[in-house]
Amino acid sequence: MGATLSASVLAAALALSNAASAADCLIEKATYREAETGVELVFAAASGENTPVTHGFSATIGKARLDGHVMYDPEIERPVGMLMNNCPEGDVTGADLAACTVWKGIIYGIDTKTGHVDLLPPEGGNAPDALLLPGFGPAVLSSPVGKGMESGPWDVFEFKGCAS
Repeated sequence: MGATLSASVLAAALALSNAASAADCLIEKATYREAETGVELVFAAASGENTPVTHGFSATIGKARLDGHVMYDPEIERPVGMLMNNCPEGDVTGADLAACTVWKGIIYGIDTKTGHVDLLPPEGGNAPDALLLPGFGPAVLSSPVGKGMESGPWDVFEFKGCAS
């Protein structure tokens, strides 16, 4: 079933015909929008040189504004994104982080013209046409953020625009 769902999500991403061009936008200036619910992911430059964070991003889901980041995991050789809601600051435990994490997973970039799926490009790289965040929708719906939602977002986000 997982392969069928992945194929369906990829087919939906490839069917996107009216997405703006991402060719001249850096990933840290890109905004992506999910078509069904309008949830947007707004990327920003990472928080500094001496940090494991490779990308920063935010999302607004309903009335909640969530913060996210991407860290490259050398063990699995993939960029792992985390979207968090009201996480405590300072010295926190793994349980504290788990309680405030809405979604965690690998982020993939999609070239909608060729259908090529690759890892999220590093900061300074060109923004992909679309992003695939496997399991994003179900994770949002099962979190406190998604409690009042009738339907959740899909896992595919189209390039919407580029910050200046």
